[in-house]
Amino acid sequence: MAGINEVLTEQDNIELFVNYMDTKRRSDTEYFRLLKKLYFQKYQLFKFDLIISSDDHALDFLLKYRDELFPDTPVVFSGLNDYYPGRLNSQNNFTGIYESYDVLGTLELMRSLHPQTEKIWAITDNTRSGNIFKSLIEDAEKSFSANVQIEYLHDLPELELVKKLETLPENSLVLWAIYLRMHSGTTLSSKESVRLVSNHSRFPTYCIWDVVGQGVVGGKITSPNFQGEMAAKIGLQIINGKAIEQIAVKGSPLVNIFDYRVLQKFEISMEKIPENSIVLNRPESLYEKYKRYFVLYGLFTLLLLLTIFFLVAVIFLKRKNAEFEGKAMHDPLTGLYNRYYLDEVVCQKFSESVRHQSALSLMLLDIDHFKKVNDTYGHLTGDVVLKQVAQLLSKNSRSEDIVTRIGGEEFVIILDHCDLNKACEKAEQLRKDVETLKPANIDTTISIGVSQLKPLGETLNQLLARADKAVYQAKKSGRNRICAA
Repeated sequence: MAGINEVLTEQDNIELFVNYMDTKRRSDTEYFRLLKKLYFQKYQLFKFDLIISSDDHALDFLLKYRDELFPDTPVVFSGLNDYYPGRLNSQNNFTGIYESYDVLGTLELMRSLHPQTEKIWAITDNTRSGNIFKSLIEDAEKSFSANVQIEYLHDLPELELVKKLETLPENSLVLWAIYLRMHSGTTLSSKESVRLVSNHSRFPTYCIWDVVGQGVVGGKITSPNFQGEMAAKIGLQIINGKAIEQIAVKGSPLVNIFDYRVLQKFEISMEKIPENSIVLNRPESLYEKYKRYFVLYGLFTLLLLLTIFFLVAVIFLKRKNAEFEGKAMHDPLTGLYNRYYLDEVVCQKFSESVRHQSALSLMLLDIDHFKKVNDTYGHLTGDVVLKQVAQLLSKNSRSEDIVTRIGGEEFVIILDHCDLNKACEKAEQLRKDVETLKPANIDTTISIGVSQLKPLGETLNQLLARADKAVYQAKKSGRNRICAA
């Protein structure tokens, strides 16, 4: 689950449902039937995109009931102790990763580190996994050294197991295969089980799946975390559209892993362990310890230089950015704010108006017959008209008002804390001021549309659309006037 979560928690669009079947305690046919009934009640209204299963019982359950409970849902299995190609019974939409085991490799590893070994005591429980591991050990025994005898401590009661471990003969080793459900039916965590075994045995304990770090010396094993990661990554491929038929079932890699503290406890030399082994809880050497300080000092110096360079670059870029941003938000001809700036700030203005229930109005101003000015006097004169009108609008507006040129001969003024009546009064005064302005000695008038933001809020485009209709009405009515909408 740690491996699965490590991959899937990075995905914002995935909701993960986790159901623990608890088959280490109960795994009979009646229990499976009850689980089927429970899952049907829980998920009959759900449509899952993917199922990830862990361990043999979960796959057995899905092979039997998937089509009834979750029709056509792809399944990615993991953590299988017993996989063979025919196990899927030719069912579709199944793939995954199974646990690879090299029991013989672990037995050979144990003998190489302890050449005087005469007996290896294999501990297994009576779960399905326990019986599978016992079979794997029996198969490996056929190819193992005749000089080392393997004894099986299978499904023993706790007290009997403890007594056996405390009285093991000389030159013995212990192989913890699995012992999670005791003979009485009581279950243990892997850590509790390994501690039980290692605390009552005076000889080293090894393993064939990953419980290294819990009290065993080590073993040639696969990682459950890797299994979860791979299952989740395969699942993401399927969710993202890859056909499940293109993803082959595969085993997981094996590696020699040891616990340094247990190696030291049993005086096993580091020189004896195979190359490229992973050693957990290994202390740093003096050289490695002080080497880190030099590396950290070098990195700190480099970081300091990079920080100085970065700060200088940031200051330079901020100045340039402020310069470019100022240009980007202003109309180059009139110096007024432009449509880009209007879009940037108006959302906040609208939000504050609705939240505080304060009036906000908008004026859309259009210079009448401006095309005729350009055609008659030329564009340079037209630019003079635009500049002088813009200066008048800016001069006669409050500091909290936003005066913008949104294109051509159109201007927009946002009037904060101003209702429709006051906005119309303000618009009328501006109309008169422009009429008497005579920019470039040309008779100039404007038509103005006024609209007030609705109490429940509007977008800028909606408010502009109403003001635009009002401008159209003003022009239709003869121009040089205001209309409200």
